[in-house]
Amino acid sequence: MKKICLIILLSISLLFFAFSSQVQARAEIYNILTKGSKWVLNVDGEVGILELLGGRGSRTRDWGWKMNMEIRWQNNPGTLKAWADGRNIEQRVILNVQRKNGIKVTCEGYIAQETDKFMAGITKHPARPRDIKGAWYAIKKKSLTPRVVDTESPKTSIEVEGILVFTRGDKIKIRASAEDNVKVAKINIYVDGKLVKTCKAWECWYSEKLTQVGPHKCWAVAEDTSGNKGRSKTLEFMVHPTAKPGPALTTKIQPYHPNSQDKIKFIAKASHPSGVKSITIFINNRPVKTCNQNHCEYQGGPYPAGKLVWRVSAKSRDGGVTYGYDNTLEIKPLEIGKCSISGKVYGAGADAARVFFVILYGPNDLNLHRETKHFDANGRYRFTGLPNGRYLLVVDTRADIAIGPYPSRRVVECHGGAIKDINFELK
Repeated sequence: MKKICLIILLSISLLFFAFSSQVQARAEIYNILTKGSKWVLNVDGEVGILELLGGRGSRTRDWGWKMNMEIRWQNNPGTLKAWADGRNIEQRVILNVQRKNGIKVTCEGYIAQETDKFMAGITKHPARPRDIKGAWYAIKKKSLTPRVVDTESPKTSIEVEGILVFTRGDKIKIRASAEDNVKVAKINIYVDGKLVKTCKAWECWYSEKLTQVGPHKCWAVAEDTSGNKGRSKTLEFMVHPTAKPGPALTTKIQPYHPNSQDKIKFIAKASHPSGVKSITIFINNRPVKTCNQNHCEYQGGPYPAGKLVWRVSAKSRDGGVTYGYDNTLEIKPLEIGKCSISGKVYGAGADAARVFFVILYGPNDLNLHRETKHFDANGRYRFTGLPNGRYLLVVDTRADIAIGPYPSRRVVECHGGAIKDINFELK
């Protein structure tokens, strides 16, 4: 009784697909029964995954198609044969499979008319083909090909309309855009670290009236539909209190490549036709020194390894203001090792040793300042705790004298021990 109900149900389903009034062009059987495709196959109530392993096909005389394939069901090998007539109206299938209990079954049937994902028919048992008949059906599974995961971040850009210098009260217009290999989901625009605009598109515009004077930063972050994010470059723009031009600024630091044991000197100079009223030096957004003249210096540190941000502002006597941009200084940690370098000065000018000093650069990067030492009262110097590598020693002075070092520069290789007698002649 159970088999009779199953046969009736499958017959109705197949007739529904086969005789639908909405007849459309059918897919070819070689595009339906593809190598590697998998189907859920029910044979007389026993269910398993049918795998199409591959085979061969050819045209028939009426320009139809026939094919033979190797298959696997319930971990048992089998075969599939299929035919389609020249008009591709009838698509017939025969499966020879083996159940888990070892009984071989032949499944004869058709692929449905209105879908290429369903086929069904009757079963025959080769041992007793006339006495035992049942029913089978197969539903095509979705492709098991893994979905390609999108890991590519959007390419994001940002621009400001006009030049990057404004006067308080001006309106700024910022445009951000992004490109992605799939699709951009949204763009966020940030000003001074604050989210000011979100657009669910590949392009985003933001405008505001500028009220806060000084330097500002803006950037954009785009996100695609897979959650990948891409950040634009950072743009810096300046807002002046008035349209009057401020003083021209020049700045520098000493040493140029400081480490975590260095004291750092911040130096600023300003000039303006009306004269300079003041210069202020800021470190990590905090004013550390103001000079009421056109030259200003501040010495600070040592600072911990990492990033230090500093800038300078200046006022002219006629009311103009210049806000310098942020300068990011990378302070490197001082690596400690077991090497030492020592030496002395000699020669006719050795008595002037105390106005000279030795600058040590390295290891390996001969532009990386490590330490500076003055010669002692005996004309000697010594650097300790040095890691292995190449070092540059430079002898210099700030005194205006006719005596000089020969040579003024020497390169030394450290290998874990004490290096002595790296001497310099003063004459």
